[in-house]
Amino acid sequence: MNKILTIGAFCLISVTSYASLQPEKGVNDSSYTWYLKSGQDSLAWVDGFSAVNSTVEFDLLPQNSSAQVGVLLRYVNENDWIYVGCDKATDHLGFAFWYVETPDGKTEIARDIAKLYARHLRRIKVNCIGRTLTVYVDGEQIAHKYIPNLPLSSGRTGFRVHDKGNVQISNVVCREVKEPKKEIAKKKSSYILSSSRMEVLLNKDFPSVQSYLWKENQSRLDGQPFDVKAIQINGDHYLPQVTSQTEADRVLYTLKVKEIGITIKVCCQVTDNVFQLSVTGIEERDDFKVKTLAFPDHNLVSVPETVPGSCLSIADNVHKDRFYPLKEKSVDNTCQYGSILLLNSDKLVATLESNSMYTTRQFLYQSVQTPGPVVTGIWGNEWIYRGHDGEAVDLPYIKVILSDDCNQDNKVDWQDGAIALQRVYPAPFGVDRIQNSYATITMNFASCAQYPFLRQLDNIKKFYLATDGFGQMLELKGYQSEGHDSAHPDYSGNYNERAGGKDDLAFLAKEARKYNAHIGVHINHSESYPEARAFNDRIVTDMPAWSWLDQSYFLNKEADMLAGTFEERLNRLKTDVPDLSFVYLDTYREYRWLAHRTAGLFNRNGWAVWTEDADVFDKEAVWIHYNPEAKSLIHRFVHHQYRDGYAVHPALLGGYNRGAEIGFMGWQKGRDFKGVIRNFFTKQLPYRYLMHYPVLQLDTARAVLQGGLLAVGDGKNGTLIKREGQILMTGDCVFIPWNPETEEKIYHYNVRGGKTTWQLPASWKQQETVYLYELSDLGRKLAGTLPVRNGQIEIDALPDKGYVVYKQEMAPLPEMIWSEGSPVKDTGFDSQSFDYWKKQGATDALAVRETVYGQDYLEIKGMDAAGVSQVVNGLIPGKEYVASVWVNVIGRKEAVLAIQSGETLSERTSISESRVMNFTDNTDRFRTTWQRLKIPFRMPVGEKEIVLSLNGGIASEDTAAVCFDDVRLVECPQAQKTGYDYFEDFEHVDEGWGPFIACQPSAFTTHLSQKHDVYTDNTIHGNWSLATWRERNGEVYRTSPSMIRFAPGQEYEVEFDYKVDTKDVYKVVGKSLSTGKEVFSYELNRPGKCNVRFTTPDCTDFYIAVVKEGNGLLVIDDFGIKGELIK
Repeated sequence: MNKILTIGAFCLISVTSYASLQPEKGVNDSSYTWYLKSGQDSLAWVDGFSAVNSTVEFDLLPQNSSAQVGVLLRYVNENDWIYVGCDKATDHLGFAFWYVETPDGKTEIARDIAKLYARHLRRIKVNCIGRTLTVYVDGEQIAHKYIPNLPLSSGRTGFRVHDKGNVQISNVVCREVKEPKKEIAKKKSSYILSSSRMEVLLNKDFPSVQSYLWKENQSRLDGQPFDVKAIQINGDHYLPQVTSQTEADRVLYTLKVKEIGITIKVCCQVTDNVFQLSVTGIEERDDFKVKTLAFPDHNLVSVPETVPGSCLSIADNVHKDRFYPLKEKSVDNTCQYGSILLLNSDKLVATLESNSMYTTRQFLYQSVQTPGPVVTGIWGNEWIYRGHDGEAVDLPYIKVILSDDCNQDNKVDWQDGAIALQRVYPAPFGVDRIQNSYATITMNFASCAQYPFLRQLDNIKKFYLATDGFGQMLELKGYQSEGHDSAHPDYSGNYNERAGGKDDLAFLAKEARKYNAHIGVHINHSESYPEARAFNDRIVTDMPAWSWLDQSYFLNKEADMLAGTFEERLNRLKTDVPDLSFVYLDTYREYRWLAHRTAGLFNRNGWAVWTEDADVFDKEAVWIHYNPEAKSLIHRFVHHQYRDGYAVHPALLGGYNRGAEIGFMGWQKGRDFKGVIRNFFTKQLPYRYLMHYPVLQLDTARAVLQGGLLAVGDGKNGTLIKREGQILMTGDCVFIPWNPETEEKIYHYNVRGGKTTWQLPASWKQQETVYLYELSDLGRKLAGTLPVRNGQIEIDALPDKGYVVYKQEMAPLPEMIWSEGSPVKDTGFDSQSFDYWKKQGATDALAVRETVYGQDYLEIKGMDAAGVSQVVNGLIPGKEYVASVWVNVIGRKEAVLAIQSGETLSERTSISESRVMNFTDNTDRFRTTWQRLKIPFRMPVGEKEIVLSLNGGIASEDTAAVCFDDVRLVECPQAQKTGYDYFEDFEHVDEGWGPFIACQPSAFTTHLSQKHDVYTDNTIHGNWSLATWRERNGEVYRTSPSMIRFAPGQEYEVEFDYKVDTKDVYKVVGKSLSTGKEVFSYELNRPGKCNVRFTTPDCTDFYIAVVKEGNGLLVIDDFGIKGELIK
């Protein structure tokens, strides 16, 4: 027999399995704390409590993050019991798993984000009534499920901890409850509320509806068929005392719950086709606080199965739909969740709108067998009235919206209800921008600063010109720290200095608006990385999460929110970068108060909400990253104008790829500017156009929208969009007026090119001629004047070329200023001219070229020497800077970067060939042979300017060429150490990994690591080192051929400090690229200093590389070379 050992307030039971369990009486007192720790199973019983239907509440303080704890209910013997608990602490997405277990097996009942963190107090509540289980965590419902095989015997209640579980349980409350009965309502006295369109009959004894009358055709819908007068507060049922009265055009109810001292005021009114029930006041007494409020089994609308044409239509989350003709629908054993519910007869349809925070679970439905037919009803889920902070939020309301046939298809169905719902649905913050903008993503990552903020501004200008000023919304991944997924959750005060830091980021956000572009940033409030300044034991758990540059850990979002630190960091971001327009919140899977509060903080700062998953921020998010599974037609029908977040639809479009094709600034290696322009014209532009119009009819391949719009799609011919007979899109050929309201211009794009004839919009009917402009990344250029014949024009287009048509000749665009904010102008040669650069030498050899993917660069080609130079002003004497440029050599020809200032500064560096592959991820130079030249220098005292030159030397072949792109000049202190020809301590690296570059393509798990006392161990000296882990085996990184050039046949000494966490994984080698022969190999097996002396072979391609074979961490610091290098 297993006995409870009691020592004061300490109880412990050890058993090996349920089979050997022998119940013994325990204690039931809120003054006790029960400590349960297990190697297998530990159990504690509640003394003297036995029930069938019960509520069990308790405080749970986990001592570790293993979970594996729950409640035992209805325990009779080893063959008759129920266990409800959290048996899986988390999966890789951050969900905890809750199960119900009986002797017959185990069933998942909830997958919820509210995890059982170590040392974070939770209040757990389990209602077990009949065969229905409801689970609350911290007052919020996470599960409500009917379990068919649930035992119904009266039995004991206790707690179980198993496997690695280790918890404290206290403040236990157990109550026996009665199973609610549903009795058919008898005829009651009533009130009548009326509008011009409908009449609503309300019960006097409770705020519930008897029926609705649609005045136009005298059609009716039923309300509450049952005599239900209960409310639910904090998950418990109460029968309030109810009084009511009429006041003007309203009915007012007062509900008093004496047991807990709560008074609730309710107002019901009708406006047009909407009946609204609003809670207008909640009066609390003493210490009792209302956390949640519900009207259970409320049946605001109900329809019997016998009504002709009756149907229940459900948006099941955002992923799928379910349609139930009522004559075929089975009985529901308990109420079921729905994101959107529509219940119709053949004459009327009803739907609901509410401010419940349960969003995708905000409505309930149930089909119940009455003494007559099966009746299906719909009503609202509970409201969360108080969040985790204890503060009251907006008072609850729910609306019932009725409609007859309002889309002129001669029938009443869910689509008529969806139209009516559209008209009252609250539009999310920032939706006007997403309707009018191209959505794209930029990427900086792993310390490489692939797209510095000022370069992104120039790219914004390119898109602006190529689309005639169409809006842009750019999500910046990697605006923090070392780039993407670094330093979460700092948000502010730890900006990506290598990409330009706070000042350049703020400048980008401000200046972008001049070009109809809006900047947002990617943040994360689910995971934290140890290098983050905000990483601390108060808000970070011990649960491992995503690992990339570092291992992250799940955040305790509640703790961060309640401490006010989350809000503080967001507010600092607003202060530092006041012109941000939106925030993308990654990997976020909250659904209730935390999500509501988070969205509120964003919106208060003027930020629209973008996020990853389609079922999160159901009412707030305007853009969703992962959209392929968002296939609910009902949800899309209602939210079509408000959200870019659905799977592709043949007619409504959307669902465009969120990967490389969305942008040309590094995300998923995207670099194709021409492809982005094609994506704009053929995918996002027509989709944005359709977003301006509500949907009226929708099926899997056809959509009718307001304004005479028809869209039809199929897999063979693409999408056809027509407006009152005028074709706007056919396949991948478009003729789209913009904007949809004013139609001041018309965009045209034809992938194949050629002649096409188009009908002009009605607003252009007075035009006799129109003006056709060709678009490029230099702006619009008049291509011709086109005559209008019978309201039509003919366009002869080039393939894959954008055009815009105007009613009148347009003035030239203002001259674009390239590389604003940078000391060097036109750094990427995007002007495609030499207006900013002075030619020198053989000027015929100079040209601005374009890559196949639309990137501009300077080419110096041929045998003669030539170059360009620019006078740079504004540098501060005595300050240290780095000038750099990306270079590619075709054949053999010297590419030279030089700077000159007065008599005291003259520096140059060069390379004569490019044979080493560039594996820098997320850049337009990936898998090319572009390399980076750079010159660190100190601005001479007394000088006001420097001359920066890019030169190509003499070559022996006409085909030889050097190419330059992305000149950069930034302030950057230099690493120097006496006795070394080259030294890098990684404390002040302008971009990249100091003297090293990647040796192989990868998603990079190498970066410049920053010291964070106590929490990190991947630095050696100072605040920065170079850390790598989990890269693929082989050469990981090597010295750059453009920065470290060893002379042939010369003695060198190389040394650096390092540390490893595993032996026999890493070594450093020196070798020739052409022969592959190693000159030395040094095993990095224990923390210390590597020092190697060697003589280079007779070659010019010698390099040093770190080689990996196995798994482990390597950190290096203070890398130095003794011996003269080639400049």
